[in-house]
Amino acid sequence: MKLKKVVIFISCLSFSLLAKASTDAVILTTKSEIDIPTATNMVDTGITIENGDVWVWGFRNSSQQGNGRQDVSSTAAPARVETFVREGLTITQVAAGIYHIIALDDRGNVWGWGQNVYHEAGGGRRNGQGNPNYPSLPVLVLDGKDVIMINAGEYVSYALTRDGDVYSWGHSIYGQVGNGTYNSVNDVYKIPREKFNGRPIVLIGAAYESGYAIDDRGNIFAWGDEEANAFGRENVVAHKYPNEPVDITNYIPISGQDIVHITGGNSFTAFLTSSGEVYGMGAANHLGLGLDEEAVYDPDGILITPTGRLAKPQFITNNINMLYCRYAGCTAINEDRQLLTWGITAGAFQDQVYGSKPTVRGYLGNLTKIDGGKEHLVYWNDEGKAFGVGYNVENKFGGGPSPVNWPGQELKFVVDEMKKVYGQDYVPGQGL
Repeated sequence: MKLKKVVIFISCLSFSLLAKASTDAVILTTKSEIDIPTATNMVDTGITIENGDVWVWGFRNSSQQGNGRQDVSSTAAPARVETFVREGLTITQVAAGIYHIIALDDRGNVWGWGQNVYHEAGGGRRNGQGNPNYPSLPVLVLDGKDVIMINAGEYVSYALTRDGDVYSWGHSIYGQVGNGTYNSVNDVYKIPREKFNGRPIVLIGAAYESGYAIDDRGNIFAWGDEEANAFGRENVVAHKYPNEPVDITNYIPISGQDIVHITGGNSFTAFLTSSGEVYGMGAANHLGLGLDEEAVYDPDGILITPTGRLAKPQFITNNINMLYCRYAGCTAINEDRQLLTWGITAGAFQDQVYGSKPTVRGYLGNLTKIDGGKEHLVYWNDEGKAFGVGYNVENKFGGGPSPVNWPGQELKFVVDEMKKVYGQDYVPGQGL
């Protein structure tokens, strides 16, 4: 039986990683005490890291549970992934697309499971069990590479090693694997160092259909779906699809050495600086500027863009310690420990997840951890309680209405299962 662990962890989404070749050390520049260890785009599935274990609930009919069955009911109790328990592994980061999950263990190895139709989970690796399109047990994707950071888009996965190499695998119809083609390859692809001007990479990020990398000199690269000028370049067409990393440094008036987190969603890019400022570019209605997708004018009434596509990075807000973005918008924690959201407010999203501008949200208790998904958030407080906000289906929040407005619906059923495993005195959500 795996014992309860004390895990010291700094979120992969709120620091820059500077790997020194001459040492085993990774220098972390951290901005926040609040972790977002699960960088996911999952729609119907809940996932978190607790006590170094991966816990999954909600939709699990595509092998998301990771315990040897493809068709776990959404009404089944939340459960942890037992492979890591048996192996005595501590999971430090989780990233996920719509239906696949990857995890980084404390030995620097990467595992994948769930939907694998585009090789987004296993990267061509197999463990000899079940349907290869839906591996129901974690597959060891990267072994012995000393990975320090992972991320994922809709159907694509990324990993960064301590030596500064970037690996990618999965769907590449928009060029998001960065392998110079628009084809999914049944393998893990190491993006050649020369694609990054021969320099080691120190930070990676992901949007919905694209990837980002920053090298040790602060040069910034992007590849995949460049929708709505999301890479900072003025394009006549709505989409461009660079299938290899392109250097966008000159389009961003901030050194990559000052960027501690780079991320994005569907048709936008956002980044957080070391001074706590957030900038964004791309689709105007995603950026928290109070704009729609039509023509944009400056305060003097001068037309900036007739299309709602903003190539020039726009200042969004400041005094931010933590930033997390996904499909339609962003979540941030500021220096006063306020939780803010912004993004699309129309349609299914309404204003119950996002505001058209950075909007302070009321939450219950003292915030300790946040887990994200494509259209939902789960936050934890110092009383060991969890609450879900946003899109609620497949028992992700334990039933009830959808969407769920702030301050959220309590996920007591998740906490109860954790206490069955760790003991009734255990307080979930206080770390990883």
